[in-house]
Amino acid sequence: MPWASEPAEQPAGQPTEQPAGQPAVTLDDIAEWFTHRLGRELGPSPWHEVTPEAVRGFADATHDWQAIHLDAERAASGPYGVPVAHGFYTLGLIPYLTSTLFDPSWIDVALNYRLDRVRFLTAVPVGSRVRALARVSGVRVRPRGYLEVVLALSLMVEGAEQPACTLDHTRLYTMRPDASLPVDGPVPRVMYPPGHPAPADSPTP
Repeated sequence: MPWASEPAEQPAGQPTEQPAGQPAVTLDDIAEWFTHRLGRELGPSPWHEVTPEAVRGFADATHDWQAIHLDAERAASGPYGVPVAHGFYTLGLIPYLTSTLFDPSWIDVALNYRLDRVRFLTAVPVGSRVRALARVSGVRVRPRGYLEVVLALSLMVEGAEQPACTLDHTRLYTMRPDASLPVDGPVPRVMYPPGHPAPADSPTP
C-alpha cells in the first residue's frame, strides 16, 4: 500500500514532490514509515571502545568512584576480576550507539522520555567494545507535534553471547519543517564533539 504522500508507482521510503510551500511529508507519514518497520531489527551499530578515560570521566561527573570501576588492583579481587563500567555509563551510551541505526535527518528535536524494563545482565569490562541492536516496538503520533518511538534495545559486549543490558527506550521527536521520509540505516554517525571533525568510521560493523 503506497504512502499517503507518494504516488502508487513510487517506491516506499522515497518522498514525493509537493507544491511549493508545502512540507514534503507529514508527521503521520513518518509514523507510517516506522509502523512498517515494527519488529524489524536495526543494527548493529559500529563498535565503541569503553576507555579508562571515559569511565573515569563518568565517575568524576557522577561522584561514583567505586574501586570496581577505577582501580585495577582492587578490582582483581572483586566479583568481575577487572574494572568494569558503571551501569549508568552503559545506559548513557544509548543515544550515541543508536545514532546510526536509522536516518535522523527529518528530526528537529529528540527527547528521552522513558526507560522501561532495564536489565543489567553482564558487566562491561573497561577496555572492551560495545555496540547496540534495536527493534522498533511501538510508534504513535502524540499531541503538540510529537512522534513517540519505542526501541527495544540490547547492548552487546564484543565476544559475549549475552547482552550487557536490555531495555525499552521511548523517545519523542519533532519534525523539521523541510523533512522528507527517512531512509533505512545504517547511516553515517552524526554525533561528534563540538569543534572536532567527524572521524572516518564506517556505519557498518
